[in-house]
Amino acid sequence: MRVVERGGMKKRLFTDSAVEPTDYLLEKHLGKAMHFYKRIMETSGNCRRQWQFNRGNGWVLRVHNAYKPLYYLIAFDEGIEVSLTIRDSEREDFLKSVGLEMSYPELTSGTKYSGGYALRFEIENEVDCSSASQFLAHLMKTRIPISKSFPLKKLIKMRGADFGAK
Repeated sequence: MRVVERGGMKKRLFTDSAVEPTDYLLEKHLGKAMHFYKRIMETSGNCRRQWQFNRGNGWVLRVHNAYKPLYYLIAFDEGIEVSLTIRDSEREDFLKSVGLEMSYPELTSGTKYSGGYALRFEIENEVDCSSASQFLAHLMKTRIPISKSFPLKKLIKMRGADFGAK
């Protein structure tokens, strides 16, 4: 397994395309940061998880609902990083939300793009993990009900007769 040096956090793990992360490898290489990884995964509930290899970033865990990514997780030797994009309207709402004060630094320093704001949560201790977990829980409450309220069930109901007819 190759390791890449980086500012802020120590070293990026899983940069070799031939070595996809497994629970065993994560446990072995994350050390005490495995606790943070597990807490973030618990926050993610039943969202789908898929490891993807990217030349510039190595293996990145894509956590998504059936339609769009919610966030990406990158493993480091002494922590993890959660990266995501939020819409302009979500950012405004989150900045007004009681209980997300710990996430204000990430919300205010996010990079603005046409699709919204790119945020990064570097998680190396319990405070970082709590802040990221609270933020992700709030994000999922706002996004998941919307995406689950319409999809396939309503489409089948609306077009039910069309599916059976040939």
